[in-house]
Amino acid sequence: MRPRLKDIAWERVGDELRLVYDPRDQLVLSDPDGTVEKLLALLGEGGRTVAELADELSLDVADVEGAVAAFDDVSLLEDGDRLGRLEPAAAERYFSNLAFFESFSTLGRSREDLQRRLRESHVLVLGTGGLNSNTIPHLAGLGVGRMTLLDRDTVDPRNFARQYLYRWDDIGARKVERAAEWVRAFDPAVEVEAIDADVEGPEQLHELVARTRPDVVASGIDRPNRIDLWVNEACVLNDVPFVRGGISVTTGTVWSVQPGVSACRACVPADPSNPADFDDPDDPAIAGAIAATRLFVSKPQPNRGIGPVAGLLGAFGAFEVLRYLTGFEPPAYAGRPLSIDFAHGCATSQDEWPRNPACQVCGGR
Repeated sequence: MRPRLKDIAWERVGDELRLVYDPRDQLVLSDPDGTVEKLLALLGEGGRTVAELADELSLDVADVEGAVAAFDDVSLLEDGDRLGRLEPAAAERYFSNLAFFESFSTLGRSREDLQRRLRESHVLVLGTGGLNSNTIPHLAGLGVGRMTLLDRDTVDPRNFARQYLYRWDDIGARKVERAAEWVRAFDPAVEVEAIDADVEGPEQLHELVARTRPDVVASGIDRPNRIDLWVNEACVLNDVPFVRGGISVTTGTVWSVQPGVSACRACVPADPSNPADFDDPDDPAIAGAIAATRLFVSKPQPNRGIGPVAGLLGAFGAFEVLRYLTGFEPPAYAGRPLSIDFAHGCATSQDEWPRNPACQVCGGR
């Protein structure tokens, strides 16, 4: 290991050093004799082992190990031996990605390690319409190495309010084929499989997830009504994380399921839009909310997902997929749906699904 300092700035203020990597954070260290500043300079040059750093500074190896560990604890170091392994063309292609990942790299995982995880990953995308037509470009830009896309529809004029993968000349064409063509044209290095099919039942989804073995499933399919439960079951049984986004009138939601860790969709109390599955509670407020939902779902629902709505939800969903694929931070919405209120300045809030130990899908896992 050859620890290397990230791109930080520091200044001396009397006997102290002020270090800044992110403007919202700063680290102030005591350094009356200048030893810390000399260590920082050597770490900035990189290329030295801990023993070599100790030798140049005339310090005990244990002291330098302690300093290096302390800098790593605040994410100021990377292992130089884990850098410089990308070919020049790839380093240029992923330049901004690597700059982003620098903020989350440590001695144990470099920015290039995180990018490599993306290049080796596979995402199954269910639906290439409003939500995922915005998620797919984000995944391609991140450098996800393989995508399997599924959709059943054709391109029509009403799609153009929010689905920017398609062009006017594509009207009448099969969406999934056009979406796959877009990805290949954007980055030929991404492997794409297009599946032109409807989702007809849970067995079909279970077979699809088991066959394709994705690292994450990103779903944007709204029909049939129980589709989320079908996808949830297929993913939990195959130990595959599941990311979902959608909109209901003026509220957008993004959530995910981390099998064996978070509550799954089946842990959530029965959907009031399916009255046969739900026992009316004694609480009048809850009963009233259920009654309102039943009335709401009794009428036709137009798709209200305009471009900014689909773009925002697609970006939040892509970020959650990124968390699963790289582990740069833990999943943010696993069993904790993010709600975005489009009627109140896009204010956000989160609730938590209680995990049900008796859940027929994830109980006991």
